[in-house]
Amino acid sequence: MAAQGNRVLLIALMTALGLAGCDSKDSPRVSQDTGAAIGQAEYVGSGQCADCHAKAWQQWQGSHHQLAMAEPTEATVLGDFADAELEHGKHRSVFQTADRAFIVATTDGAEAPQDLNQLRVRYTFGVAPLQQYLVDVGGGRLQALPMVWDSRTKPVPSNAVPHQGGWYHLNPSADAIDNPEHWRRGGQNWNHMCADCHSTAVRKNYSSATNTFATEFAEISVGCEACHGPGSLHAQQPTKVSLPTLKEPEQQINTCATCHSRRTQLAEGFTPQHNYLDYYLPALLDDGLYHADGQILDEVFVYGSFVQSKMHRAGVACSNCHEAHSAQLKIAGNGVCTQCHNVNGRADFPSLRPANYDTAEHHFHDENTEGAACVSCHMPERVYMGIDGRRDHSFRKPRPDLSARTQAPNPCTDCHQEKSAQWAADTVLAHFGEARTPETEHFGVVFAQARDGQLRAESALAAIAADSKQSDIVRATALSLMAGYQRQISAEAIAAGLNSVSALQRIGAVRGAARWSFAERWRRLRRLLQDPILAVRIEATQALLEGMRQLPANQRGLLSAAVDEYLVVQQLHLDRPGARTNLANAYLQMGELARAQEQLQQALVLNPDWVPGMVNLADLYRTQGRDAEAGPLLQQALLRVPDSADVLVARAMWLVRQGQREAAVGLLAKAYEQQPSQRTAYLYAVALHSTGDSSMALVVIEAVMASGRRFEQMLSLGASIAQEIGDVERLARYSRGVASPL
Repeated sequence: MAAQGNRVLLIALMTALGLAGCDSKDSPRVSQDTGAAIGQAEYVGSGQCADCHAKAWQQWQGSHHQLAMAEPTEATVLGDFADAELEHGKHRSVFQTADRAFIVATTDGAEAPQDLNQLRVRYTFGVAPLQQYLVDVGGGRLQALPMVWDSRTKPVPSNAVPHQGGWYHLNPSADAIDNPEHWRRGGQNWNHMCADCHSTAVRKNYSSATNTFATEFAEISVGCEACHGPGSLHAQQPTKVSLPTLKEPEQQINTCATCHSRRTQLAEGFTPQHNYLDYYLPALLDDGLYHADGQILDEVFVYGSFVQSKMHRAGVACSNCHEAHSAQLKIAGNGVCTQCHNVNGRADFPSLRPANYDTAEHHFHDENTEGAACVSCHMPERVYMGIDGRRDHSFRKPRPDLSARTQAPNPCTDCHQEKSAQWAADTVLAHFGEARTPETEHFGVVFAQARDGQLRAESALAAIAADSKQSDIVRATALSLMAGYQRQISAEAIAAGLNSVSALQRIGAVRGAARWSFAERWRRLRRLLQDPILAVRIEATQALLEGMRQLPANQRGLLSAAVDEYLVVQQLHLDRPGARTNLANAYLQMGELARAQEQLQQALVLNPDWVPGMVNLADLYRTQGRDAEAGPLLQQALLRVPDSADVLVARAMWLVRQGQREAAVGLLAKAYEQQPSQRTAYLYAVALHSTGDSSMALVVIEAVMASGRRFEQMLSLGASIAQEIGDVERLARYSRGVASPL
């Protein structure tokens, strides 16, 4: 959905529903240790497990899994509902009980400022360090209230909100219902955002016809069958029908990742006999989610950091550190680490270097201090939801020497905030010596350069993608970052990635292949339309959608079948504007403009602030000769995200089409300031030249050429402008590919 010179936003959530793919050699080794087809079994509830599995049952009691969601009772509700009050922003909330119900009376979301909404708590949600409460707002929708209870009893991180216990508000600035982050909006909807991981065997059951939910679950919390699969057959014949025991590391990551990852759900009905990637698509180490060096940034949970680690590659499993049924650490403090990292080592992990790590000679901090804790340096904590500290599970060595080059934090200056990263790097170097400093370039430096479009990153990305010592997710991310490059070395790396035995690497390579023309993509990607892994098939289909009308009729069969699956998989999330946008794009490529328009309009009904829907619908109107209707949509989008380079460009191109070039130049200048990419620079320079400011256009061109980023297109534009205005010196330099005079 892109016009020449006006590439439209295609920011659509990858939402899908599909059939499970077959296992393949690149899939995690998922145990099939059951005596009957899992499809024949039914969910019977954790209570059926207690008699035979008493120890596991007892450990599960009181765990975060067992308390993930519950009916509100005096035992399960932790918050103070004895007429406690909370002032937040412009609003006030009072927490009360009435007829055994727990009530939140709040002005937030009320029709008039003086009114109180009487919201009955339908479920408790979580238990520590905070407890949330779900309320029914009609149509089967449960929303998570932002007025939450702080249940901590121990000291809090210094960067957490400054209170200990009691009520607080997650986002008091979002106090108006028209704010996209308001608790009544889609981001706090339980049915889509939360249910799949807080209950067992969830079925969302959204009705597009009535815009309502009838969400169901087999068990209200995360029960035994959430991890081990439906147990009716095992309960009937325990000696003949077994359930997956999840003892193998790959079994555990395959099952735990379904919730402990930043991912998009592709299908409902996962059980541990299935492949994670047939039901979920995990995020790679993408900008905005992870720091360039792979450290956690946004709420990405555990999978993406853990699979980066040497521990994961050495066969360490979740249960090596956590009790399987309580999810608590097996040993308190540094003991959980020194059970392996000690002077004797450990036989089942022979690659470990035996040494005494729990000593000041290693951590160079006073004993029994925060700095002496292994996790302080090797699992730095980030705080989410105001007070919820979550640790990075990549178990990396502290690298303060990388901070200046990657803009990533480091655990040294996280604690010693008055010190510089250089001070920390010098201290680490002085303590451990040059031998402890890695000789090779860290992938984080390369990723930071690639995110900035630096040409020098291309060869290094190819080297990372080919390095078997790097984790799959790092190699996959390197492949995805090659989309912005053109040289043969990265083209060969992408081609190799498409043939990788790793599904993650195939996904990364498909994203990197976006650089190629459709003809080249079709030649190289079409076999992945039949990949055994659903996540790969969906990525390949999305990458080839634009060929629906480009291919000769006698070659469309394979793509048509894949698109049919792609269309089906979107149905799971029709309550989300992203899925509607995905469908609209597919229909547009199929030439079904009316259906595309309907989906985009429905997306905006679901979320009137959905900017991708506004921009895509505006471009659809343009293609239909309805450009007058596109203008207000783009203006509305710009009001929502005034600093978005994509929206600024789209609005500027609309102004150009209306003959308002001067106004367009101002928007393009801002777009270039916000995102000085080759695309925004090119459009800005063209606009400047077209309005008579050729000298400034050349300044912009030379800035890009001198930045270290790709500049082939800019070089051509600069030569054209220089020739047109008779600038012989610049024309000569540009013909040699030189940005500025010596």
